Amino acid sequence: MIKMGKGCKIGNVKIIGKGEIILGDNVTIGNEVIINVSERLFVDDRSMIGDYFEIEGRRIEIGKEFWSGRYCGIGGGSCFEKLSSLKIGHQCHLGDYAFINTARPVIIGDEVGLGQFSRVYTHGAYQSFLNGFPVEFGSVTLEDRVWCPNATIMPNVTIGHDTVVGAGAVVVKSLPPKCLAVGVPAKVVKENCFPKKFSREEKARMIEQFINHFLNNIQRSRHVKQSGTKVFIGKTLFDLEKMIIEGEANELTEKFKNELRRYGVRFRYYNKNRIYTKWPNC
Repeated sequence: MIKMGKGCKIGNVKIIGKGEIILGDNVTIGNEVIINVSERLFVDDRSMIGDYFEIEGRRIEIGKEFWSGRYCGIGGGSCFEKLSSLKIGHQCHLGDYAFINTARPVIIGDEVGLGQFSRVYTHGAYQSFLNGFPVEFGSVTLEDRVWCPNATIMPNVTIGHDTVVGAGAVVVKSLPPKCLAVGVPAKVVKENCFPKKFSREEKARMIEQFINHFLNNIQRSRHVKQSGTKVFIGKTLFDLEKMIIEGEANELTEKFKNELRRYGVRFRYYNKNRIYTKWPNC
C-alpha cells in the first residue's frame, strides 16, 4: 500500500515488498527505482530519490529534503532480518553510488552527507568464525552534520557530530565529535576543530565574498544588498546569523538559497505559494 502527499512526482518505480509506503508532500522519485520493504518506508516532505536507487529492508525512515544521486542503495545482506532498521534525519545527502547496509540498525542525524561511492556496513562476514576468521555485526550511528566524501564506515562505529572524514578513509573505530579524521584506517588528525567561531565582522566579510561569487558566477543582479550578516534580495531577508528567511520567494531568491546550500548553509524554510515558510514542528 502506498500513500502520497500533495505534489509528489513518481517515475518508473517497481514495488516488490508488501510493506507500507508513505510519502510526504512534494516528494520526487526518479526512474528505474526499486522499492522492497517488508514493513514500512516513510519519506518526508520535499525529498528526492534519484534514478536507479534500490531501497530494501524492514523499517526505513527518511527525513525532510533528503537528496540522492543515481545508483544509490539501501539494504544489502541481512536487511530483512528482525534487527534491521534505518533512520535518516533531515537535509541529508547521498552522492552517486553511495550505499547503506542495514543488517543492524543505522541512525543518521540531520545534515549528514555521504559523498559519491561512500559505504556504510553493519556486518562484515564471509569465512567461518569457527576457523578464526573475523566476523562482525554491529550498528552504525552518524550524528548531526557529519561529512564523509567517498569513505567506508565499518560496523560498531559512531561518528560524532560536526566531524569531517577525509576522502578515501576507512573508519573502523568510533570518532569523537568536531574532529577531522583521515587515512586507512581513519585516525583523528585535528581535534575540536569544528565548527569554528567567527566574529560578526568576520562573518560579514565572508558573506560579502559569497555575494561577490554569486553575482559574478551565478546571477548578476542589482537587487542584492548586504547589511552585516543580513542579505536583502529585493524585499526578501536572509538573516545568516539567526538563520531566518522572510519575504517572497522568486527565481533569484531560490537561486541564492540553493547556492548557500551548496556552501553548506541550509535554511529550514521552503517556498510555499511563493512565500518563505518555516518548517512546521522542526
